[in-house]
Amino acid sequence: MVSCGTTEKNKYPTNANLEHGFITEGNWRFSFQIADEEIPFNVEFKHIGQDDQMAVVRNGNEKIICKDFVVKADSIYITFPVYNTILAGRIESENLITGEWINTLKENYRIGFNAEKDKEFRFTPTKTTTVIPNRYRAVFQPDSVETWEAILTLEQSPQKVTGTFITETGDYGYLQGNIMNDKLYLSGFEGSHAYLFKADIQGDTLANGEFISGTHYHSNWYAVADSVFELKNPETLTYIKEGYKYFDFRLPNQDGDTLSWDDLNLDNKVVIIDIMGSWCPNCLDASVAMSNILKNYSNEDIELISIAFERTDDLEEARRRVFTFQDYFGHEKRFLFGGRVSSTNTAKAFPMLNHIMSFPTLIFIGKDREIKQIYTGFYGPGTGKYYEEFLVQTKNLLDRLVAEN
Repeated sequence: MVSCGTTEKNKYPTNANLEHGFITEGNWRFSFQIADEEIPFNVEFKHIGQDDQMAVVRNGNEKIICKDFVVKADSIYITFPVYNTILAGRIESENLITGEWINTLKENYRIGFNAEKDKEFRFTPTKTTTVIPNRYRAVFQPDSVETWEAILTLEQSPQKVTGTFITETGDYGYLQGNIMNDKLYLSGFEGSHAYLFKADIQGDTLANGEFISGTHYHSNWYAVADSVFELKNPETLTYIKEGYKYFDFRLPNQDGDTLSWDDLNLDNKVVIIDIMGSWCPNCLDASVAMSNILKNYSNEDIELISIAFERTDDLEEARRRVFTFQDYFGHEKRFLFGGRVSSTNTAKAFPMLNHIMSFPTLIFIGKDREIKQIYTGFYGPGTGKYYEEFLVQTKNLLDRLVAEN
């Protein structure tokens, strides 16, 4: 469950007890309009006019609870603070809302939407008798030098299909859709990214696939049913280079003070380095997982250090974004700032590593200061067994490292 609240004071109304116009509780089908395509997602309005008024965004089994949901006269505002995005709409009637998704992290980034009442489906309300495999090997940009592979996992019922794409750098979160006229449609929206995947069903193959994200990204893809295909092990993708023994850093903290490893009290502790960004959904999933795991340990045994790369060079703005991110987990408000997110800045910050190819990257360091494991990317709860395996394996790793003298 992801909880939402506001971060930009006074920009939009924030009192849920204001007059709530003529909107009512219930299920709504939102749909982003991008050129000739639509990216639908489902929202439930609950407790309209009450102190606990909320909007619940749903993708498959995921429920994103947005408590900063304001209805004022003919307008609504749904704020996702972790990602600094807003759904701002005009109530056209009791059954129709029109508006825009506004991403405040990007200049002039707006996507229009329509929302219709009492529609719980994604792409079609029609049931299907078509049955497709539950696991595929997918290939994106197949005719490009930048081709990349993924695992597509699916669960199907006559009325809907859920699943996700798993890549070497993470996953695409909870996706939901339908089969319509022998074509698969999947979409997802969690406040940070809007995804649309579609492909023709041709036996055990998904052909002529298209992947659309946001206002401009487009990629072709296809997939072939495959029950055994696996990606590279996340523990093998990032490593310490020859000539280096230890992980180190020299970066400003949240107050602007430049710190290195030796400036922190890390003796006789297991250290977890979380290279992350507040803009990153996979980082959010990883933080949820690590928060749950670390509840089993003392702060005297394990130290978690967040190193943030943000979509800004400004430390004050980075503080605001990262603190909002950390607020959700109840984490202590502290971090090291790597600067604006870029391969140049990560290479400069960590010359001892071959690269940082994905956010998050989790580095597990023993009491002897040696790197025990580097885990690139993150497979979130939408990946099922991959997420469960991470929880078990990480708990076993930390048990072993804490027990070592």
